[in-house]
Amino acid sequence: MKKLINIIGKTLIIFILYLFADIALMKLLPNDIKGKIYDKRTHKIKSYYYHHDLRPNAHWIERWGYKNSKIFTNNLGFKDKEIREINFKDNNILFIGDSFTEGVGVEFENTFVGIIEKNVTSKKNNYTVLNAGVTSYSPIVILSKLNYILEKKIPISKVFVVICGADFHDDIYRYISIDENYVVKHDDFKNNKLLININNFIKANTLLYQFVREVTPLSNLIARIKNKKIDQEKPRYDKQKVLEMFKKKKDWAHIINEDNLRDLGPEGIKRSEEYLKKIYNLLDNNNIEMTLIFIEEAISMLNEKDTSYYKIYWSDFSRKHNIDFIFIEDYHLNSEDKFSIYKKYFFNGDNHFNNEGNKAVANEILKKSKYLNDL
Repeated sequence: MKKLINIIGKTLIIFILYLFADIALMKLLPNDIKGKIYDKRTHKIKSYYYHHDLRPNAHWIERWGYKNSKIFTNNLGFKDKEIREINFKDNNILFIGDSFTEGVGVEFENTFVGIIEKNVTSKKNNYTVLNAGVTSYSPIVILSKLNYILEKKIPISKVFVVICGADFHDDIYRYISIDENYVVKHDDFKNNKLLININNFIKANTLLYQFVREVTPLSNLIARIKNKKIDQEKPRYDKQKVLEMFKKKKDWAHIINEDNLRDLGPEGIKRSEEYLKKIYNLLDNNNIEMTLIFIEEAISMLNEKDTSYYKIYWSDFSRKHNIDFIFIEDYHLNSEDKFSIYKKYFFNGDNHFNNEGNKAVANEILKKSKYLNDL
């Protein structure tokens, strides 16, 4: 027994010494090398307040749709064109939403927020445009994060809240609730600040984590090796395969299946409406103007679903609160061949916009936004 305790003690000492050496080596590595070896999950950090966020002042290579993109975040943890300290202007426009707003797989300059940022700042030198969007955000998380941003005294003057059909599923099933202090309740780490901080530190500061993420599970490693050999432009799916893939996603089930839409759709929308009312009140109390944007997704377009329910519902909501509402649909309305639109504007085999799709969304927002047209 004594011998076993000694072995365990020595092993623990060796591991602690290794961990210190690992952290020291990671600190010494240049940022460009770190960007190549970081696993993309390293930059999805946990948040005590609003579940998850992007790591501030980070740089990594994101592989999405068999395309490598250089991704940066600024000192606020917002996706940006480079690692930088934000210099606020007289007018600071904030976009916030889920993966569509973050622009997964697309470099900042080619996201719809980045395109709008270039358009606005080319005409107005006293404006800045910021992107606080992160994958899997929904109205409950947006509410919490906006409160956090405002409590940090970040001088936001205008907010564009971007939602989509899958958000209503998340507001019911992914997140539990939000308390009076705007803390989102969830199962990850049971909202334990210490565990969250330890998790974030290990992910960002150790080579060991990067190695483990690269080789486990084995199926992911094999898939990554195969993906590197596949031509990004080579079509991988026909329309039927794409539709079959969409059917497997639980958060899209209510969009495809009429029974699921009746059961989950209204409940989810009402839950999201409750959070959006609170978002409006939070912003209004801080004299911040709000615009609501609803993006019609590829899954709705390819299944040729009638989305007028969403359009009418959120248009009525916006009218009640005297806020601007934009429904993103023009990119496909005049085309009968929806799959051709899909291949042009989306990552093949995915529900997210590629560079061309982000450009189409940006142009539609610039065209329909009363606020941006008045600049």
